[in-house]
Amino acid sequence: MRTPSWESSAGALVALLNSSTQVHMADVYTLTLSGGTVLRYSGSDTPVTIPGTTWSLGPVIRRGNTRRRVGVTVDSLSLSLAADATVQVNSVALLPFIAAGGFDGARVVLERAFAAAAGSPWVGLLPLFQGRVSAVPSASRYEASFTVASDGELLDTMIPRNVYQPGCGNTLFDTACGLAKASYAVATTATGATDAARTTFNTALAQATSYFAQGWAVGVTGPNAGVGRTIKAFAAGAITTIQPWPVAVGIGDTFTVYPGCDKLQATCSAKFANLARFRGHPYVPAPETIL
Repeated sequence: MRTPSWESSAGALVALLNSSTQVHMADVYTLTLSGGTVLRYSGSDTPVTIPGTTWSLGPVIRRGNTRRRVGVTVDSLSLSLAADATVQVNSVALLPFIAAGGFDGARVVLERAFAAAAGSPWVGLLPLFQGRVSAVPSASRYEASFTVASDGELLDTMIPRNVYQPGCGNTLFDTACGLAKASYAVATTATGATDAARTTFNTALAQATSYFAQGWAVGVTGPNAGVGRTIKAFAAGAITTIQPWPVAVGIGDTFTVYPGCDKLQATCSAKFANLARFRGHPYVPAPETIL
């Protein structure tokens, strides 16, 4: 049996399953958006509450089967969410929010809650599946469908552990880089709404051109709260993201933005003063160099 993610007391779930021929079960879904906002939905006809956490009624959720295998494999889970306009995220109807990219890159955790009978206290939670939304969701007026790939997908990368290349092998703010992400967080407020593509909005930020390019922006207030986007360009206070925001940014919406790194030696030294941790090889000759 898998290790429970929560039990009312040590060994309570195992004892219930070993002693009962019938139990009451409910699937619960925890969705973490790219910017950190957490949505919790019950797959039952009632909310599911354990100490400190509640999965509320929201969309009607249908899912595919999960599988249990020995070994390292990439599994997937299909999900369909049906909802009307009363089910909302940041005051925006859920289905339009999903259709506009609000669930892109979201993390999904599926668990099953167990109780002795309907209406009885919940005894334990058993994890069934977890992963990230792997494909662009398809949405209609009444339903949105998408596929979640298991965490095993992260291992499906055919490259050596260390690559000798001019650019740094670290990712900004990871353990090897060593910089504290929170130290570089900058709070800002939109002074202008996004353009028609929902990618560019103005701020009062005065950093140098491209300072935030290849960085990250996360909505704090407004309809995009909890949604993150990669910054494509930054100039004269204007932030342009690679992907459009699910909902147009409005004047007064607040964000937290982080600088980006182009992985060059000069940037590591001048912008971040972190040259001691630079893991690039800028003096490797180009392949076409004739010796």
